[in-house]
Amino acid sequence: MWQAIWSIFTSLSRVLRKSDAGSVKLCKVSERIASPTRVTIMSMLLDDQDQLLIANVGDKNKWDVFFAKTLDEGRQALEKLQPHIILLDRDLADGNWRSALSACASTSAACTMLISRVADDYLWNEVVCNGGYDVLAKPLREQDVLRAVRFAWSYLNSTRQTAAIPRK
Repeated sequence: MWQAIWSIFTSLSRVLRKSDAGSVKLCKVSERIASPTRVTIMSMLLDDQDQLLIANVGDKNKWDVFFAKTLDEGRQALEKLQPHIILLDRDLADGNWRSALSACASTSAACTMLISRVADDYLWNEVVCNGGYDVLAKPLREQDVLRAVRFAWSYLNSTRQTAAIPRK
């Protein structure tokens, strides 16, 4: 978690630069951080309202969003789509969300987020220990989805940039 936060602060510090007048000037973040590819999201949600919200937010932000109705359908699509972000409904996993989350995390380099009616520090810790990235509370809210996806996208881009730096 701290690595992700540190990575975000490092990226932001590169974006900010001092102008001649001594005031801080913000460069265009999209030019600095953006990847040549669009965000691809695999959504495995039960609730129709949550699916609609993800579709609408994805449409507004030009994300490629794909939906799976079952875990098996989702697992099959993971290999083809290679999504950046996976949204996994805790209820879809039929009580075995830990193994479903671990399977998603182990078969993909995506940031996997658990969608749950309960969202507390204990659950977040369990999610991270099982290879997940974050927890989002049900019912989903647009600002929470935007925040989580943007942080995950920044994290993925920062890890790609860090991996591209030659080591001595």
